Amino acid sequence: MKINFIILCSFLSINLLAQSISENEKLVDQSIANQSSIIESLQAIQKRIDSLDAESKKLTNEYKDTIVEYEILKNYDDQLERITESQFIEIKSFIDQIESLDETNKYVLPLLERMVVALRELIEIDVPFLIDERMARLEELESILYQANFTTAEKFRKIYEAYQIENEYGRTIEAYSSSISVDGIVLAADFFRLGRLNLFYRTPDGKETGYWDKQVNNWQHLSGKYADDIEAGLKIAYKQAPPDFINLPVMEVER
Repeated sequence: MKINFIILCSFLSINLLAQSISENEKLVDQSIANQSSIIESLQAIQKRIDSLDAESKKLTNEYKDTIVEYEILKNYDDQLERITESQFIEIKSFIDQIESLDETNKYVLPLLERMVVALRELIEIDVPFLIDERMARLEELESILYQANFTTAEKFRKIYEAYQIENEYGRTIEAYSSSISVDGIVLAADFFRLGRLNLFYRTPDGKETGYWDKQVNNWQHLSGKYADDIEAGLKIAYKQAPPDFINLPVMEVER
């Protein structure tokens, strides 16, 4: 009986030991599973941390780039502001000058008008040399006088140049070819201008000559008279001969 009790106790002990070992194994497996889960969680957290770190670095770099761009734009904006202020001052100066010019034009334009009118009167009463050329220049002046695309300075310069040209005529001699009507017949002729004193003509064959008579405001035809002297004057004007004395009628200068 005693032996059976001992065997029973041993069996129970073995049973309990087996159960204990089985439970320990379960605990170990559970512990291992928990550690694996923790490791996986830590790995996921580390990935998230790495992702957030990369995103943070990206945002930091973008922020730095934004700061740099802001500084560049601010400097550019400051420069534009200074340029704008400078342009505003310059524009105001131009406006002031224009207003001043407008005030000046009130007095200059009437003067220019009188100068052009006086030039026309001079050409109309003067010896009729180069009449087409001189009238074309006068008509150009009359045309630009009221054109807005010409400044007052340009108008004055052109009028002044025309006066200089007219003034130069009084101190020079000149020869040129054109045509003249004699007794209703148009003839080719060479003209010799002696300053503003007189204008002579001679046909190429020398059969017709004449001069402009200021007193009657018309041509005096001489039928070949003074042909040689007019020819000599033409050669001097054309620089084909040296200056020399020539015998030609000169109208008295009006006082």
